[in-house]
Amino acid sequence: MAGIQGQLERGAVPNHISNVCPKGTKFHVLEVGWLECDEAFVIRGGNTSLKSTEGKSFVNKRRELPMYCILIEHPHEGLILWETGCGKDYPEVWGPQVADVFSRIRYEPQHELKAAVEATGNKLEDIKKIIIGHLHLDHAGGLDMFLDRKDVEVWVHDKELRSAFWSVATGADVGVYLEHYLKLSL
Repeated sequence: MAGIQGQLERGAVPNHISNVCPKGTKFHVLEVGWLECDEAFVIRGGNTSLKSTEGKSFVNKRRELPMYCILIEHPHEGLILWETGCGKDYPEVWGPQVADVFSRIRYEPQHELKAAVEATGNKLEDIKKIIIGHLHLDHAGGLDMFLDRKDVEVWVHDKELRSAFWSVATGADVGVYLEHYLKLSL
């Protein structure tokens, strides 16, 4: 807080310094496995067939995708987890269709969320807040480890949450969002 106060005293506008981390904040990058998918899912124009190339042989290009979470040790808020990876029980939880599109190609014991958190000297049980960028499997699959905990706040943008509810309710994106993650009690 002293750093923020010092900036205010020197004339800083409060909106421009509210994102300053308090002294003692630590960040840990957690590698939580690797997925692989067709290049077209991650690169615009990648692996795209054209009418002019329909008679030519097609090269299937695959891309490896690392999954990371960020563990934040905040001196006032406690442990905050940004993203959860795809979870230990992927592909069982997400189903064979999604696992066929986004295949998990590397998942070793150190990639398990619990082990990755413990490698930082912290415990999974001490996480108090989870921030999810969006509710796809590679970002939110590890939420299963927290669904029964009433002491954990799960934050997700309201537009993403509405999109997930719509998708599950209409069946528009089967397998992209999991219905049991949309419990209002969370």
